[in-house]
Amino acid sequence: MKKIFIFNIIAIFLFISCNEELITIVDEYNSPYAVYAIPGDNKVSISFWSGVIASDFAGFNIYAGTSPNFTQPDNAIKNSSGAYPTITGSNHTRTNFVREIPNYTFNNGTLYYVAVTAYGTNDLVDNKYIETTINATYPVIPRPEGTGNDAPALSANGNNVGNIDAAGGKVTPSSGWKVQYFGYQTNFNAVVIVTNNTDDAFDSEAVYSVNGLYIFKSGNQLAKIWIKSATSYQWAYQANASQWWGI
Repeated sequence: MKKIFIFNIIAIFLFISCNEELITIVDEYNSPYAVYAIPGDNKVSISFWSGVIASDFAGFNIYAGTSPNFTQPDNAIKNSSGAYPTITGSNHTRTNFVREIPNYTFNNGTLYYVAVTAYGTNDLVDNKYIETTINATYPVIPRPEGTGNDAPALSANGNNVGNIDAAGGKVTPSSGWKVQYFGYQTNFNAVVIVTNNTDDAFDSEAVYSVNGLYIFKSGNQLAKIWIKSATSYQWAYQANASQWWGI
């Protein structure tokens, strides 16, 4: 009985040893999620959440273009060394990344699509790299932005869009404009996409608040105003938001 037991152990060991070279373990990456594009003045940033713990993870590939169709990884933006990934990275638990897209020329008023993937290199796979699949692309239109110090008048790119009535505690839009209030904010880009973008979703006045964020609408024009003090504010202007209701 003892001899048979020892023989079986030896046989199992030999079987495993002979087949060890057939076993390949490759880590899979979680795809970036909660992705959205942030327009700037002739630039675009991308915000996303990610969590990747893998020995071969190298960073993130970013894609940008005027078409929503991308070939992976050929259409990814290369880094300053002319290689992938676009942005290098290391293992990380759940983290929010906000990165300006590098090495790509953006022009104000042009509709672009962007995407982001997790990327790494691994000699155990046939194509020598691992990359998550692009399941969605995100539209964005860069636009001018700046600051103003002439409040109570509120202007965006030379357009008078509204006025502050501090005594009355309200913000009123200029003729032809309406306003939507997005509350107290600590970040100018806390609101990028205007979900309720019909004329009826905008009002003839809004409550006045320092650090209040306001979006004004006139036809397809959008203006974003972030009031910093009684006299100063930050602005952005989208001349034609009909292709993408964001600013």
